[in-house]
Amino acid sequence: MRNFKMLGCLVSVLLVFAVWGGNASANLRAVATFSVLADFIQQVGGDKVSVTSIIPLGGDPHSWEPTPREARSIASADVLFYNGLGLELWVDRLISNAARPDLPIVVLSAGLTPLPGPTFTNHAHDEGDPHFWLSVRYAMDYVKKIQQSLKELDPKNAQYYDENAQRYLDKLMELDAWLFQQVELIPKDNRQIITYHDGFRYLADQYGFDVVGFLVVNPDREPSSRDMAQLVRLLAALPRKVIFTEPQISGGSRYAQAVAQEVDGKVYTLYSDSLSEAVPSYIAMMRHNGRVLVEALQ
Repeated sequence: MRNFKMLGCLVSVLLVFAVWGGNASANLRAVATFSVLADFIQQVGGDKVSVTSIIPLGGDPHSWEPTPREARSIASADVLFYNGLGLELWVDRLISNAARPDLPIVVLSAGLTPLPGPTFTNHAHDEGDPHFWLSVRYAMDYVKKIQQSLKELDPKNAQYYDENAQRYLDKLMELDAWLFQQVELIPKDNRQIITYHDGFRYLADQYGFDVVGFLVVNPDREPSSRDMAQLVRLLAALPRKVIFTEPQISGGSRYAQAVAQEVDGKVYTLYSDSLSEAVPSYIAMMRHNGRVLVEALQ
């Protein structure tokens, strides 16, 4: 982890910039920790909100290492949104070093009941699985919380945020129904998935899949030979010998390919923690995931 002391040294200058910065904007300045959350905020905020994602497209929230650039984003923000439940372990230190004392902070997982999740030594989901947004129903909860937060911060535009949120929620309801339709194309015996890291429980729970295994608990760590051998045995017993990796995890595809080759299996890519240039929105991400699941398991 990079040294946070340099961030603390910037605080006084950055806070002055945040309050007295030269080009004042009429827009509310919202900062999200990663791109999926940033998309939700932009859908609700529209042209009334300027949204910055701390982690760029393709970055992994689990292993991100903040820099002075992120400190500047936090220092100039009007509101910060983050997921919580241990997903962004670095965010508390970033807030303490760079945020003004009265910065509104919205934890989007707050109030939701998590599924049991793994506990890590250095990456602790000890309060439960944080990946709520991989169920569209929970994504809708996030959107409603964003809607309410923006209205409280910018009440003169409350109707605008309500209208944007309702249009987006309607689209999410359509997406949710579409995903259920896609799952019906997959034989029930084939609805078993093995993933690179343990991040798809909400998707599985919502849409009727069974996560039978994963290669690593902690995406910051490489799998051991024992982990890989165990996954080979699990994969060999499945009717569809496929393993799903994630594009934001460096090296994940290489290990997944090695496991799949042992049983003449295949590797497919599901999105979880980050958008990309090819999949630039949450709806595009979940439609990609639905199509890939059908292709891999039908």
